[in-house]
Amino acid sequence: AAHKLAKVLEVESIAAGTGSGRNSIHAKIDWDEVEAYQTLEELGRAKDQEAVVMNVLPAEDQARTGTLLRLSRLRRAWTPVERARFFAEVQSFKPPEFLTKAIRKSVIAKPMLFAEPLVRLAQQNGQDFAVALEGDFASGDEYWRLMEDHASWVIEIRCRPGDKHVAYSIAPTRRLLREIPEAQPFSTSLEHPDPVDGPFFDARIFVRTGQLLGKADQRTWATNASGVRVFMEGFRVLPYGEPRNDWLKLDSDYTRRSRTLDTLQQWGLDEQGAVDEDEGLGLFPNNNLFGAVFLVHEHSPTLRTLVNREGFVLEAPYDHLVLLVRTGIDLCIRANAAATFSRRKARRQHRKKPTPTPSPPDQGKGADQQGAVISKPDRLREALEEATATLAEARSVLASGTADGEQSPLAEKIERTMEGLAEQLDETEEYISERALLRVLASIGTQMSAFVHEIRALLGTSQAIERALASVLSDSSLADGPRQRVAQVEQAVGDLRRGLEREASYLTEIVSPDARRRRSRQRFAERFDVAARLISHHAERVGIRIENALPPDLKSPPMFPAELTAVFTNLLSNAVKAAGPGGYVYAKGERDADGAVHVVVQNTGVRVNIADGERWFRPFESTTGNVSPGLGQGMGLGLTITRRLLDDYGAEIKFTAPDAQFSTAVEFVFPESR
Repeated sequence: AAHKLAKVLEVESIAAGTGSGRNSIHAKIDWDEVEAYQTLEELGRAKDQEAVVMNVLPAEDQARTGTLLRLSRLRRAWTPVERARFFAEVQSFKPPEFLTKAIRKSVIAKPMLFAEPLVRLAQQNGQDFAVALEGDFASGDEYWRLMEDHASWVIEIRCRPGDKHVAYSIAPTRRLLREIPEAQPFSTSLEHPDPVDGPFFDARIFVRTGQLLGKADQRTWATNASGVRVFMEGFRVLPYGEPRNDWLKLDSDYTRRSRTLDTLQQWGLDEQGAVDEDEGLGLFPNNNLFGAVFLVHEHSPTLRTLVNREGFVLEAPYDHLVLLVRTGIDLCIRANAAATFSRRKARRQHRKKPTPTPSPPDQGKGADQQGAVISKPDRLREALEEATATLAEARSVLASGTADGEQSPLAEKIERTMEGLAEQLDETEEYISERALLRVLASIGTQMSAFVHEIRALLGTSQAIERALASVLSDSSLADGPRQRVAQVEQAVGDLRRGLEREASYLTEIVSPDARRRRSRQRFAERFDVAARLISHHAERVGIRIENALPPDLKSPPMFPAELTAVFTNLLSNAVKAAGPGGYVYAKGERDADGAVHVVVQNTGVRVNIADGERWFRPFESTTGNVSPGLGQGMGLGLTITRRLLDDYGAEIKFTAPDAQFSTAVEFVFPESR
């Protein structure tokens, strides 16, 4: 498992016990080194090998017993969606703190049944289990609070040994009260179906009533972490609360679309407290719930665990547990139906009215049934969300028609399609946020030809002035004082002329018809030199050396010359700013055995943390806030535009480990290109 995930595995293990005399093992396995040998026997016979290194050392007296596994140099970057799925699985080993600690006052105004639920009674003998996620995985608080912050209702259930009744408390969150001030809390108690043997437990469930409109990784986490989970003595009992596990029959009833709440009918509550005769249509599916049922052995002795530890035996105590938890959820459905009844009634009456004919929409916009203007991005977003919701309902139908533990091939395809739609929705949000910026840039681009013409006119004027000043200096009758001042002016005009030549040359390379008319295979070295000419004047003034070590025969796939020039210009501008006075910028490239082309631009000076590298590819994130006299202040768009340009050709760009003498390196890789 470690081999598949990363290239290096480090193990630190400290023997049991306390005090002196204990040993600790420190081992390291470098899988790249291991694979240099054909067999394990050959590896074992090798002398001075560094593939597998192990040392046994005396443990410190105060060192805690335990084993640490550290995986580094991951074999590939994990996407935010994959990290979210991993996070949801790992963090489910123990209940999250916001389910076990007092609810924040910003969520619920007043305490409900308990401040903290009873999670465990068993003694731990000083042992504990903890999960610490760091680096790109350190997003715990963000995810755990996602459901808490989006919750509309909170359900708490408590039943203890000796109590003949089960207490229920349902409360709207502050978030819901801002939208529906008439929402009311609700409390009741019902007779326990088995007040002698139980089971007895505490439960807390957060309920979301609307769609979760977050990023793709957040939606993936919500899908994997939603549902009502069961914990025994603080440890997870599978499979309850897993995706597609419908132990409370919520998804099956949601698909059935019953107008009544059958669980409440079992208690004789079908006529008590019901405001809406169609309240069952407001049933919440599993994906809208996030909660936990906390069991302890002493309070649930009749719940028998299956031999494979996967759930409980399906007998009366388990049925009682399902009934009691589901009752709390149905009471919340009733409270939500009562709170929203007047609004839903008004909407139904409004729909019965004739729909007015909408006025012609503006260009680029549509209109809803009431004539409200809807933008194209909103229509696209709504279409993706509606498709996702439809697939979720189809998945529920398939899940309800299969036996426990089975998964139809069609359901698996739907699951993959939903994940793809979630990623597309996230990318759509990014594109929508960039549309305004792209329009501004496009409008600037339409003026670029006129701008180039003006630059050339200024260049011609500066050349004429420079020639006129040279003619004045050639006059032998000119006195020394005036001659010196004219020479200074000539030098300044010469600097202006050379600057205009550089700008005109670069702009011609970027916006001339030839640079944008057709794609062709570009020599990396030539395009790098074009970009370097724009930067070279500033670099020379502060003593920065730019070296082009790109092989002259190394070519790109067919692309516009202007695109590759823009890529190198952005990278060089960043490199020169970071290198600082007396710095060094170096470009190299190669074609690997698979035919992929690797190009690296690296510099001395400011170091960029590779683990934080993805941040600088986001719009308006700049690695420097300093204003360069020659290059200006970065807007944080250079790397964003560069990645977009390379994406069109299937190329990837990232920060990578630099060579020994450099601080920072950026590498972009084109797939096989011959």
